Amino acid sequence: MDLLWQVSEADIATVRNLLTAEQEHPRVKDRFDRNPRYPKPEITRSYFWKVLVSMRATTMAAAGEGSAIERFEALRPFPLSLERVQEEPASAREQLIHRVLREHRVGTHPMKIASDLTWNFARLEEDSWPTVLENCNSLLLPSEPSVERGVADFLASGLRGIGPKQSRNILQELGLTRFEIPIDSRVTRWLNDCKVIPFTVTAGALSDRDYYHFILDAIQRLCSECGIYPCVLDASIFSSLEKPK
Repeated sequence: MDLLWQVSEADIATVRNLLTAEQEHPRVKDRFDRNPRYPKPEITRSYFWKVLVSMRATTMAAAGEGSAIERFEALRPFPLSLERVQEEPASAREQLIHRVLREHRVGTHPMKIASDLTWNFARLEEDSWPTVLENCNSLLLPSEPSVERGVADFLASGLRGIGPKQSRNILQELGLTRFEIPIDSRVTRWLNDCKVIPFTVTAGALSDRDYYHFILDAIQRLCSECGIYPCVLDASIFSSLEKPK
């Protein structure tokens, strides 16, 4: 669907004021340094798996500074690395993942997360690694928004427990995307509070792919008018809402 609305000077000022206020935040600096920069290093199986584990564990869970998932991601060695899961007998992999998630208090539904990750691991190891990595590595050089969207939708359709938001979480964390962003409650709250798009965003409907595309089209149109990438707007919104009120 084409969005035919006039982005006002007030809308542009709202976005630019946010970016100015948040430009020194480490999260925003990191997004500037990683996502719009090219060329990018090739995505490996181990790296993709670690990001998949982390992003699946953040569903419905706090993921900001000082959170359990942030501490979990920083562990060396990573407790659920691809190599660690490969070493475990197939019959014991789900139990391993569940135990590690519980030990580190990661994820709001560790049993469901463990089930999804075990299924995804089996599918990747069976025959999906080549196509998954081919899709991700197609974004190593600057790509059109439509190409990013195609890769995000591919991941959402092929991985269990990964919907429109989570697939974009994965690609954004891998540093691959500029235009496709995860739309969560923070983003919808900011959009609705600031009224920078001409309708109210219904967070509960974002699990529907077409509605997700519709809202993301609006965000991309707004960012285009402001001369910024949506991935930087996402980081700025996130950092602004982390601050104590």
